[in-house]
Amino acid sequence: MFANLHQLKTLRLSYNSISSVEPRVFDESANISSLSFIDLYDNAITELEPWPLIRAQHRPMSVALKYNHITKFTNALQWSFNCSSTKVFKSRIDFRNNEIQHITDVIKGWNIDGRLLCIIVYYYYAPTSIS
Repeated sequence: MFANLHQLKTLRLSYNSISSVEPRVFDESANISSLSFIDLYDNAITELEPWPLIRAQHRPMSVALKYNHITKFTNALQWSFNCSSTKVFKSRIDFRNNEIQHITDVIKGWNIDGRLLCIIVYYYYAPTSIS
């Protein structure tokens, strides 16, 4: 979809009623190496693959996912994050104002090895209820 847009740095897709993002739409095979900001603010996304973290392994990223309906973190890509062997650039994933219950939903869904502090990604989310 966005393949070979070498100069693309910012992609703004907010307010579009997008309900899902294909797992590989932003991966390295798309050849969008300059892309550093993806804005998916205020859409209808309910579940999310780990593509924001996968991209953050190659360059600093900022991904705006606030005001969606994210409740589930899936991993059809079968990606795993190992703090001792995976490099992540300083990146930001903004999860504010979604329906995420607990940060462990992200850890389990995306198969992060549990040592979350080694990730330099800043997670912003507001849980809808206190567990």
